[in-house]
Amino acid sequence: MVSDLSPIGLPFLDALAASPRPADRQLWLRVAADCLVGMPADAPRRRAILAMTAAALRQADQATRSAFARRLTPYPAAADAVAVVEALGGEAALVALAEAVTLPRERLIAAVEGEPAQARAVARRADLDATLVARLVEREEIEVVLALARNGRAPIDASRFAAMARVALARIEAAGDRRLADALLERSPATIEQAALFFEADAAHRGRIVAAAQRATLGRREPAFDRGETAGVVARLEQNAMVGDWTQFDAELAEAFGCAPAFAARIAGDASGEPLAVALAALYAPSDATVRILAARDLLDGGKYRRIAALARLRDALSPAAARLTMAAMIGAPQPAPARQRPQYDPTAAATPSRPAVATRSAASLPAVLRRRRALALAVGARGGNERP
Repeated sequence: MVSDLSPIGLPFLDALAASPRPADRQLWLRVAADCLVGMPADAPRRRAILAMTAAALRQADQATRSAFARRLTPYPAAADAVAVVEALGGEAALVALAEAVTLPRERLIAAVEGEPAQARAVARRADLDATLVARLVEREEIEVVLALARNGRAPIDASRFAAMARVALARIEAAGDRRLADALLERSPATIEQAALFFEADAAHRGRIVAAAQRATLGRREPAFDRGETAGVVARLEQNAMVGDWTQFDAELAEAFGCAPAFAARIAGDASGEPLAVALAALYAPSDATVRILAARDLLDGGKYRRIAALARLRDALSPAAARLTMAAMIGAPQPAPARQRPQYDPTAAATPSRPAVATRSAASLPAVLRRRRALALAVGARGGNERP
């Protein structure tokens, strides 16, 4: 860095700043950039250098301006020079919005709410906070949301991820546009929220999602479950699978998880078998019953036994607790439930230890079980007993 040498007062450098030759002005800008980074903000010659730099930039093309901006954006001492670049507009101004460490917060907020190109530039910043992320997610332009999804340093929480996942699924359905879904699935490390896109993920991504759910359950106490109730659900599912009544199978699966029958049919019908394997694990299905159900579905689809292979792929991470977390996110985001149905998984649920209530919903909380418990309580009360149901 040329920190102690000013180009002002050196006639040949002054001539470069005003030269009609682009190469001369580029040389001036390189020297000026070093001076502006190393020169104190109150240096008497700084204002003159800024003025000459602005004149040279006005005659420069966008590539030269952008290169100049990138030399300055990492340095807080160059805030005034970055402001000069941004005021000139164009691609170099977007570089400043995306990378400069000194931009005032109000300027970033204005950019987020301004032109799509400016919002997209802000979405690429390394220092985004929750407020800026929330405002970016609300933008309608897919390129803005896509830039945010591709920014691995952006702090996207569970509710914002769910909102972005809904947009991604809608775009796939409407136009076959997978870019946002793929960008969300590529975010690393894998999180349980990515299960909202489980059907759009390949086998490797699905394995990472289930592994993330497994990690989220470490150190947590297993909630109380009515194993008799879940055993009954699994028995009915197995019976339906054995006789080939897949319509009733889908209805039973929808009843168990409080989702629409069409979504349950998608779980059962996925050729990979991974969604169905996760669903059965969430219901504490024994291994032999799981194998029989998956094999029966494979026979329906031609006997290639691809679903059986899903057990081998997911075996190490497919605990019931992890499976329930995965199902909560899988069902919650893509399929908002009708009001008349049973209590649903929250579309914005965060499957993390800080919010376990939705993700660890017990099968014993199903309305049919609650009705039986209320009936038992009434019967005990009628006998005058004091025991608890």
